[in-house]
Amino acid sequence: MPLIALLLVLAALSGLGWLARARRMRREHRARIRKVLSQANVGGECFAAETLAALPDPAARYLRRAIAAGAPLARSVDVRMTGSLRVGVDDWVPFEARQRICAERGFLWEARVGVVGRLRTHGADWLVGEEAGMAHALADWWPLLRRHGAETARSALGRFIVELIWLPSALTPQRGAKWMRGDSNRAVVTPAGGKSTVAVAVAEDGRLIEVSTVRRRVSPNGESLVAPFGLVIESEQRWGDYVVPSKLVAAWGIGTDDREDFLRLSVDDIRWL
Repeated sequence: MPLIALLLVLAALSGLGWLARARRMRREHRARIRKVLSQANVGGECFAAETLAALPDPAARYLRRAIAAGAPLARSVDVRMTGSLRVGVDDWVPFEARQRICAERGFLWEARVGVVGRLRTHGADWLVGEEAGMAHALADWWPLLRRHGAETARSALGRFIVELIWLPSALTPQRGAKWMRGDSNRAVVTPAGGKSTVAVAVAEDGRLIEVSTVRRRVSPNGESLVAPFGLVIESEQRWGDYVVPSKLVAAWGIGTDDREDFLRLSVDDIRWL
């Protein structure tokens, strides 16, 4: 074999070896995060509806509808979802994902996102404590997006507190959540240990209509700004002892004339831990 051809083969093998190692490391990293977030309800505490008496009326209506009386107050949840992501002005691509949320530790969102035909990106977004990041690879091999740092963590925190709607036990006074009145159909909640607040809009029957906060938005070039962010709930469903959103839209600029929808999803299954 000519020397140049041999060198090309060795370079290709070396590149494949690096890609394989990077792929294995990404998977091992996600597995470690998943384990950290698997916090079971060790204490066995159950929901006591009488603890809602002092809450603003919208908060009490919401929690009474969301959690059955006497239900175990779960600490973690697994959500399986499908939907579409906006990647251009009018371009949407399909995705499927599973997300683990632990109220006291963070979240891990593992997704496969459509690119062209059957080609997919595989990867994850995560927040554990004060550390957060994103890592996605084309076909689970070629690194495509990797982001971490303080701005990414601030953005992930805004997302995390809004997505606690899939873990309503984290929004109860028993779990340390603090509620303040907004108006007859709105209230504001600060989850336990948090410094950020979430505005919650609730229907007369306790249905969740919208949740919003102010979140750090990081652009592809690394620039960031603070912007309104939230979820519009289109439908809900009961899974066991909990009633949670089953179909929703995520948007920047929520509540303004510049609302920008960027994600639509439906929940396929939920399991509380």
